[in-house]
Amino acid sequence: MARTSKFLLILLLGFSLAGCATYYKIKVNGYTAPSNAERIKPGGFFYIMEDQAAKNPLLEAEVKEKIAKLLQERGYPVTTNFARADYYLFFRYGIGQPRSVGVPDYYGGFGWGFGWGPGWGWGGPAVAIGGPAYGWGTDVITLYDRWLQIKVVAGPAYRTQKISRTVWVGEAKSSGSSSDLRTTLNYLLVAAFNQFGKNTGKAISVELKENAPAVSALSH
Repeated sequence: MARTSKFLLILLLGFSLAGCATYYKIKVNGYTAPSNAERIKPGGFFYIMEDQAAKNPLLEAEVKEKIAKLLQERGYPVTTNFARADYYLFFRYGIGQPRSVGVPDYYGGFGWGFGWGPGWGWGGPAVAIGGPAYGWGTDVITLYDRWLQIKVVAGPAYRTQKISRTVWVGEAKSSGSSSDLRTTLNYLLVAAFNQFGKNTGKAISVELKENAPAVSALSH
């Protein structure tokens, strides 16, 4: 009876989890220059550098527009005047090749039986209830590694001497079953900009709920 109750509890837990919301799990790293003089100053003007050789120029322009929106939300004006920028922002993104991963799969069930017992006299019905049959198997799922990198360099040095004096680098990575980079980038962008300009000291684990307000605002 105890084993049966335990199995029913696991079964009910499985049904409850099936209705839960989807979360995007992201790792974020933020790096700053050793010198405090190179930190991003509040209200600094940004010029966003677009990759003219991007394989999908329309996606590139879309990501650039979203970055501009995130900067402005944080009080950093975006300029189209190259000579006016205090900082130049570079960005890269991509998705890895699909890889197969084995994951444990729980299964279980009950056995039932019913019959008449032979013999002399009263042959009453014989009913048998089998105990739960359960165990672990392995399923194979396909995962994709999605990534985003943002680099901010000091404006004057880059503009006059073409020196990339890096002020901040942000990295966001996620693995999941979706190969839709266009959608996943929204989550990577939000997670990265939540740490914009900061030195995280280590990789930070972030969970963003599907259709989180910040993500929905970015995708519309």
